[in-house]
Amino acid sequence: MWDNYQKCYEDAIKNTSTTHAPWYIIPADNKPMARYMVAKTLYDHLKTYNDIQEPELEQSVILELRNYLHQLKSEK
Repeated sequence: MWDNYQKCYEDAIKNTSTTHAPWYIIPADNKPMARYMVAKTLYDHLKTYNDIQEPELEQSVILELRNYLHQLKSEK
């Protein structure tokens, strides 16, 4: 059934990948490399945008983040 599976797989990718929402095939037999490839793909795509703005954080959230950072730095 492998050949049939491969044909269905190829058809699914071919018929659902678009320019606006493409599929990226990432081999998963090497987890560190797969994770790198996912991160690089995201990074490369996101850096094409020049209008992304970081959200404004509430002061309470900023204080919590600073507290978490302090806790992490003090752990040994």
